[in-house]
Amino acid sequence: MNAVGLELILKEDLPSSLEEIAEVIGREGALQLVNAWGGTRIFVPRKLRVQHKLVTLLGYEQARRLSYHFGGETLTVVRAAELLRRTRNREIVRRYDSGTNVRQLARENALTERQIYAILSTHVS
Repeated sequence: MNAVGLELILKEDLPSSLEEIAEVIGREGALQLVNAWGGTRIFVPRKLRVQHKLVTLLGYEQARRLSYHFGGETLTVVRAAELLRRTRNREIVRRYDSGTNVRQLARENALTERQIYAILSTHVS
């Protein structure tokens, strides 16, 4: 998920478990967790070390906030496949409306032109 697509994620799109995490570390941080560990569980330590995988992924400040709120817990990081798909589709529509052609959108999203047309037809702008 690129940063451009973040503004296309609506609060109501977030699964409840991800919404709680996003309130603590922001949507970008929550999506970084999904991209890195979606579909798995991660233990959030009460005390963070600088070399901890959460610090490496999120940066110290976000990892510290996560640790403060969820320290000692094991979080299940949802895959959020539907959220990512909806967000990708909104971004495709936005870029198409801004002048990007179907062929380029297909290549950039590893989709066929037919799939791009199907996305565009269901997202009337």
